[in-house]
Amino acid sequence: MEKSKASGSTSLLSKNLNIVGDIQGDEDLHVEGRFKGSIKITGNIFVGQTGVVEAEVEADNIVIQGKINGNVVARQQLEIQSLGELIGDCSAHSIDIKEGAIFEGRSNMLRPAATPPASSQPRAKMRPK
Repeated sequence: MEKSKASGSTSLLSKNLNIVGDIQGDEDLHVEGRFKGSIKITGNIFVGQTGVVEAEVEADNIVIQGKINGNVVARQQLEIQSLGELIGDCSAHSIDIKEGAIFEGRSNMLRPAATPPASSQPRAKMRPK
């Protein structure tokens, strides 16, 4: 997973915290506690082994070692590690599910923005002299 270019900092939700609400921002998020609500960030999300997330989640990259119950959108890569669990649908450019991981849901591969084929691009007209 690449380091976020947003701010270079990471927010931590430690294992002794239980938060209900919405998270939005421009930095990475590391979850070891419990969170319920929605998360939409420009950055990366790492859900550690003790992390439990019940939320709709959107981020650049998402790594799951703990549990997410909800739909996720990883604008780049989703990785469910061997102890990780995702119950919900996922969309990403790249999906990596390690042996032993649990995934119950549907997956959708995001496609890069399409560029029009060369044949459909307008051609310059030349005028004879």
